Amino acid sequence: MVRAQEGELNKDKPFKKLSGFLFLYRSNIGQTFHIFGFMKSTAEYPFLFLDNYFENQIQKDLKEFYTNITEELYFNNIEEIDKVRHIIKVPNLHHKEETQANYITFSFEGTIKTKLRTEINITKRFIESEFQKRFADKKETTGYADFLRIKLKQYYTDRNIEEFPFLTKYFDEITSLIDQYSKQVIAAQNEYNLSFNLLADTTEEQLTKVEKLHLLLTETPAVIKCNKTDFINAFTGKEIKEGIYWLITGKNKFTSKISLFYFIEELIKKRYLKSNIITDLSRYIKYVFRDNLGNELKNLKQSKSTYSKNVTQKERIDTIISSL
Repeated sequence: MVRAQEGELNKDKPFKKLSGFLFLYRSNIGQTFHIFGFMKSTAEYPFLFLDNYFENQIQKDLKEFYTNITEELYFNNIEEIDKVRHIIKVPNLHHKEETQANYITFSFEGTIKTKLRTEINITKRFIESEFQKRFADKKETTGYADFLRIKLKQYYTDRNIEEFPFLTKYFDEITSLIDQYSKQVIAAQNEYNLSFNLLADTTEEQLTKVEKLHLLLTETPAVIKCNKTDFINAFTGKEIKEGIYWLITGKNKFTSKISLFYFIEELIKKRYLKSNIITDLSRYIKYVFRDNLGNELKNLKQSKSTYSKNVTQKERIDTIISSL
């Protein structure tokens, strides 16, 4: 019987291709249908092949492996069969020119290696593609990684792992890929979520201090302008949306970046902020603060290098910090 091309089932074409190597067969008696073969993974279902292969095909391949070696190739001329590791040892009757060994060893692992390697690589490419689609959304990326880990845990505890422990290395590859993308998300969070963290013994105490600082900075005439939630996030290590407008301006009517540096450095000196941020202070300030018009602050490193003792509204800033 010849495998039909893709298309509708009819009496001349009893096969219909569904997906990958999965075929629907209609028997000649009545309308009985049979599904055989295995399905290919997709972006939406990256483990589809593995699910189907381990559930329906791997034991068939194992049986075929033993049949091919013991009955067809070597006609029961077998030296040793290891049914735990699924290895067959046979006399070297036909390959003396290639190797002088007296015996040749065949393994089930080696037999299905090419098939598994091809499909695992396909699965990994789909997973990478799906991670890239979600990478801009940290929650989606984390959720996708968690879903994949749950799925992999099922494989690690599957009965096939006990019988075929070599499968573990393929799952380890996928796990490593997931961990790689998860670490990249954390790195991205560290890169773009450079909020300050006001020091306190408890979360409640920290929130109280941050709210008080916000109150002091917004008293007339206000030093800052921002959404209160954004301010709290900015000083509790969380992601911010719009940023904090720094309203102090110099004689030139431009935002006084020197006064902003002074404010943050005084918070560090008074131990309200960790001192280790000082080396990367420009990046923190750039992430959290905006100029008095809401624009991104520029040339921060240059402003820091031209630090002056004549800080605009120094007394006001000192009073705010001492009131904390």
